[in-house]
Amino acid sequence: MTEIKLNDYVIAEVQLRHCGPTDKFKCSKGKAKPGDMCIVCIDRGQDYGKIVSINTDINSAPDLSDKQRIVRVCQAGDLKRIEHNNDDCKKQLKPCKQEIAAHKLDMKLVNAEYTFDRGKLIFYFSSEKRIDFRQLVKDLAKKFKTRIELRQIGVRDEAKIIGGIGCCGRSTCCASWIHEFSSVNIKMAKLQQMQLHPTKLSGVCGRLKCCLGYEYEAYRSLQSKMPVKGQRVRTPTKTGDVIDNCLLKQEVTVRFDDDTFDTFNVKEITVVSRSKSRAKSRALKRKAQSNKKPKKPDNAKKL
Repeated sequence: MTEIKLNDYVIAEVQLRHCGPTDKFKCSKGKAKPGDMCIVCIDRGQDYGKIVSINTDINSAPDLSDKQRIVRVCQAGDLKRIEHNNDDCKKQLKPCKQEIAAHKLDMKLVNAEYTFDRGKLIFYFSSEKRIDFRQLVKDLAKKFKTRIELRQIGVRDEAKIIGGIGCCGRSTCCASWIHEFSSVNIKMAKLQQMQLHPTKLSGVCGRLKCCLGYEYEAYRSLQSKMPVKGQRVRTPTKTGDVIDNCLLKQEVTVRFDDDTFDTFNVKEITVVSRSKSRAKSRALKRKAQSNKKPKKPDNAKKL
């Protein structure tokens, strides 16, 4: 193996196979570009993957050994071999399901993959709890005469492998271009003033949609310029409390002390007090005053 000299290589981020993890490899300069299918060196053999990105800063992965590198960009023969491996691994799903049933394990088999040199057969499964599959691995290794790896995945990874159509009418992001999942929480939906309904916010996997995070930073930037509900503000006409705001329009709805309302652009108002407790006490005082007003009896005669 020829040793790669310092400054003669870049760091390539490669997603292994179709369902495998993303890892970093050394790559000779100018030999590959993002989007290329390539053959890489891994432990005990070779595997294939797709280049996600290339980083010219070699210090971004200082612990990489010379063995962990890209061997070559896939040629026609390599692609044909990968296709043949994919066809073969699909045939191994049924025998594996039979072994799972024989061991009475509560696991759902999702997919299988061979490494490029067929040195390892990886089975992906999902389960709601931890599974002790040590004996299953031994029996599968005897049956298929190769190294076996069983990898438990979550519902998001399962949706990424199976694929599907999102509510937008296009292929799901996880199956088309997302390589690593980012954290998504309900606060993102609240900030974007979306309807908090499970059917509106959940993707095909049953979890919160990944696209909730796409515009989150933009909404955070808009929110930083807006007063929040309960703050005391001064408007071009008079002073009142913020009761609502629209981030996209950059408009604020203000309730004045005489219980009238009006909407202003955020540039037209000035925050007087940021105390929410004072705004709450003012609201309670207005409510108490309205309760003291005499009510008109129901049987009052019309004039």
